[in-house]
Amino acid sequence: MLVFYSLTLLIVAAIIANILYTIFPSLPLTFYQIGCGFLLSLLPFFQNYSLEPEIFMLMVIAPLMFNDGQNTSASYFRHSIRQILNLAVILAVVTAVIIGLVAHLLLPLIPLALCFAVAAIVTPTDSVAFKSITKDIELPTNVSGALENESLFNDASGIVIFNLALASFISGDFSFAQGLTRFLISFFGGLVVGAVAGLIFVKIQTLLVNKSMDTASVIVPFSIMTPIAIYLFSEELGCSGILAVVAAGIIYGINQSRLKLTSTSVRLVTNATWGVITSLLNGVVFVLLGVTLPKVIKRMIPYSNTLIIKLVFDALAIYLVMLLIRYIWMRTNLFGVQDKVPTTREALVSAIGGVHGTITLAMALSIPLTSLGQPFPFRDQLIYIATIVILLSLIVPTITLPLLCPKKQVEDQGQFNQYRGEMVNYAISQVKQDSTIALLDRNYVIDMLNSQKNNPEVDRKQVQEIMAGAQQVSVQAVVDLAAEGKIDQKIANLFSRRMITAPSNHLGFWTRVKYIFKYQLRRFKSRKKTKQIKQRIQAAIPKQNRQQIHDQRQQTNLLIKDAMFTSANSYLDQIEDDQNSNAVNFVRSSYSFRQSRSAGDTQTSDRNSLLIKSFQYEYAYVADAFKAGKISRSLSDQLSQSISTDQMAYMEQGSGTDFLLA
Repeated sequence: MLVFYSLTLLIVAAIIANILYTIFPSLPLTFYQIGCGFLLSLLPFFQNYSLEPEIFMLMVIAPLMFNDGQNTSASYFRHSIRQILNLAVILAVVTAVIIGLVAHLLLPLIPLALCFAVAAIVTPTDSVAFKSITKDIELPTNVSGALENESLFNDASGIVIFNLALASFISGDFSFAQGLTRFLISFFGGLVVGAVAGLIFVKIQTLLVNKSMDTASVIVPFSIMTPIAIYLFSEELGCSGILAVVAAGIIYGINQSRLKLTSTSVRLVTNATWGVITSLLNGVVFVLLGVTLPKVIKRMIPYSNTLIIKLVFDALAIYLVMLLIRYIWMRTNLFGVQDKVPTTREALVSAIGGVHGTITLAMALSIPLTSLGQPFPFRDQLIYIATIVILLSLIVPTITLPLLCPKKQVEDQGQFNQYRGEMVNYAISQVKQDSTIALLDRNYVIDMLNSQKNNPEVDRKQVQEIMAGAQQVSVQAVVDLAAEGKIDQKIANLFSRRMITAPSNHLGFWTRVKYIFKYQLRRFKSRKKTKQIKQRIQAAIPKQNRQQIHDQRQQTNLLIKDAMFTSANSYLDQIEDDQNSNAVNFVRSSYSFRQSRSAGDTQTSDRNSLLIKSFQYEYAYVADAFKAGKISRSLSDQLSQSISTDQMAYMEQGSGTDFLLA
């Protein structure tokens, strides 16, 4: 129960932090989460709270890294693989070596192996904290992508170096060749294990889809357990579990075309589940950081103020040296892995953007309590230095990056509505161009797409005018059928009179009243007489001919209604423009409703397939608009999210079971 209570309180604290950020968005969300964790530490239950680093890496970091991996752009990853390895491996190793030597120079009493350990601890960067701090800042595209992908891989570099340093200190023996071998096995072994395991899990999921076992109750748990299983398997083989889940996530991302065979409903549920999980885990991570801070500070109380202040300045010096290393590395474009040499501003942003967070804290807390039966030396000091570096790496970019980079343009609702309308109109135009689509299905999908717009109320006068025009072409269609000899002239006259006198074609109130008194009351009075006449006619017709006459009448009715429906839709397509689109859609829906009642509305699978294709048209519009520079990244994300939301909403409106292949 204690585990349940602690987890519940951590989640509640993360939710409160999100609420506070919504109300006061001036500070990054990370600081609210750390603050809520700090307040949580005041509770007696959390004063000595600690989470096992192994559990933390398995249950929190592994799923987050896997999700980041599968959301990584495959094309960008292939294009930037050399740059990623340069930052995540070479820069990480160089940073750890230099910082280790600097730390030993500042703290000569601490053994060199432990100085390399603290250097390895502060080497990994944190993409979650980086995204939180830069959420409202417009970063250069090459810088943002490089930093996010660097954080996926340099965690493993830091962890491997950290383990080597600890092993060297405990054993008292260090072999460069042996250490390099262990590093290569752990790093590249993790990549290979993750890639192979990722392919296997993709094959398994594809098999489940082909066997029609791709229900949400199967696919969602399978997806969540994938990174946990791969992490455990890789660690058991002596390879990096973190790199394994990242590699597996990237494999998942590359094989999205196969996984799209999964039903739309399951994919939407899976994506939504991962969104909730990552949001909660990200929040819990920094709440845990806030919970841990008082504990770290409390352990330093027994030490002298002089030592505490000195450690603060030592941590500051280590952080500044790291900034300098990163700046020089970026600015000089060592190894020529970037297409162009970054500018001074880009290099400075890249250096400051190396934010540290959860991995650094987890590694610091994983320092053993004892060594050879004795308290582990300098453990409190090392954790304290790492904590100060984390705080500096969060505070400095929060202050400086807004000065170096412009603020993101906030998309107003008017701009969103404008491009949303253009997006819907593009999808509708693509649907209209397909002449093979049945008119009734086409109109149904157009009506559904138009409901995505935030349209004002229709102009009733405009609707009446358009309805009158549609009525005229419908009557003319019936007249043409009679002229072509396809129907009898008397029947044409009857349908024409019905169209002219029908109240639905004249939306005025007094017209409806007039119709009721003039036609409906007269019809009510003559109903008995009409019934008697029908009975006499039926009695005069032989039984074997009655069904034939009924079938002919039904065929004639269907022919007339199809002609009227087709001509009315052609007229509406011709007159539709930006000024009357709402009224035209209203009239089109009215005609479609009447046609579906008479024709029998059963083509749900065809309509759902067409609707899915329409959503794909919308996604294509957003992608093309972003590529052409018409819309920003944030507006592109908003539009894509709105499409996904509408897709889920339509799926849940009773036809979700038929809403299959996307």
